[in-house]
Amino acid sequence: MLLFYNTLTRKKENFRPIKKNIVKIYTCGPTVYNYAHIGNLSAYLFSDLLKRYLKYSGFRLIDVMNLTDVDDKTIKASQENDQSLRQYTSFFIDALLEDFEKLNIIKPKVLCRATDHINGMIDLIKKLVNTGHAYQAEDESVYYKISTFKDYGKFARLKKDQLKNDASGRISNDEYKKEEATDFVLWKKWNDKDGEICWNSPFGKGRPGWHIECSAMSMKYLGETLDIHTGAVDLIFPHHQNEIAQSESVTGKQFVCFWLHRGFLKINNEKMSKSLGNIYTLKDVLKNVPNPLAFRYLILISNYRLGLNFTFKSLKTASNTLSRLQHFIRKLSEINNSIIESEKDINKIKVFVQNSKNNFKNAMDDDLNASEAIADLFDFTKKINNLIDKDKISVNGAKIVLNFLQEVNQVWGFLKFNEESIDDDLRKKIEYLIEKRNEYRLKNDWINADKIRDKLIKMNVIIRDDKNLTRWELK
Repeated sequence: MLLFYNTLTRKKENFRPIKKNIVKIYTCGPTVYNYAHIGNLSAYLFSDLLKRYLKYSGFRLIDVMNLTDVDDKTIKASQENDQSLRQYTSFFIDALLEDFEKLNIIKPKVLCRATDHINGMIDLIKKLVNTGHAYQAEDESVYYKISTFKDYGKFARLKKDQLKNDASGRISNDEYKKEEATDFVLWKKWNDKDGEICWNSPFGKGRPGWHIECSAMSMKYLGETLDIHTGAVDLIFPHHQNEIAQSESVTGKQFVCFWLHRGFLKINNEKMSKSLGNIYTLKDVLKNVPNPLAFRYLILISNYRLGLNFTFKSLKTASNTLSRLQHFIRKLSEINNSIIESEKDINKIKVFVQNSKNNFKNAMDDDLNASEAIADLFDFTKKINNLIDKDKISVNGAKIVLNFLQEVNQVWGFLKFNEESIDDDLRKKIEYLIEKRNEYRLKNDWINADKIRDKLIKMNVIIRDDKNLTRWELK
């Protein structure tokens, strides 16, 4: 039984899609005015894990992620850099997709730019105005009237006395704080600050507000009711609450069945902020640990709802742990035909594999309990390592284990299995250089040791120095 914690009900629920075996899933993407920071990326890694596990569980996905390429921030930044909005945001969309590739995040089937869907947003706003859920104010912008939605605030657990509407409580900014539960803008009237960024509409020249973008795009590709909507926990209010209100006001149907939210990513127990100078990008992470999959590993093995306290020390630990897993895979790949295991040993390996596969599924079925699943994986590797040390696993046994690891890595996505295909000459060259480097290190000749290290880095070799040996892998 597959269980997810549903933010809508604040409890775990048995997951069943609306249409058998097909899951319609929407992920709140970034506002593309800058590089994605690791808090953003942690939310996309969670969404990737969720989608991978749904596929592993036999579901077919229709997955969509938006790209907010028009709002206060993108307009201001493009103007400051003397670029068109399209040119400016395209650069950061490309940078995001590069981060996805490095982190092995599977690109969503549909990546939709807000600026490509303006007509759909206008149509949605027209319906809200015609049904009395929205109005054009004296400033000529169009606002959603929260008093017309009787359950407004319920999703975000807001109290009635926190809500304001009409002229006493309107706000035209794209983002606002929890204490500002007000009528929110759907269409912003053009002003001088917008420059050339505007579209014609029945409400006058202007542009959409942030919240209407996701409702229009998600329903265009996924229909009026979605199976799953994901995002970071800070989007619960106002963004997701507003999505619910405006979408359900138009359709009269439930907008989303399951809401799944990734917890906060803190940095050294502090919230990320410009004033603290602790907003890190993937590029910053890779300066400390060159393997991007170490960051993927660190994010995925934590409880997604509890969030994570990120430190570079924890990243280094994650990198070392991942290297040990890669070393385990390398050991299995290098087992040769000189070992002949008994039928009893083969059966023991099959039992270990089946038990671990069952434990993996049971843990992940329980609201993606990744920490329990990874703990079992390490228990499994310990048992197999014990057989390797006793020469009780042959090529056939190693193949069974490797096939299992490749199967669960369809979900994890942080293991590599291509090292066995490394050219023999390249492998010999790498191992020769590592051996020479270690000789220099033993002599405390750090100048020559560092020269070899730099040469290995240029060859895309990641090295890990332990007390008694040096492990390596290709990027």
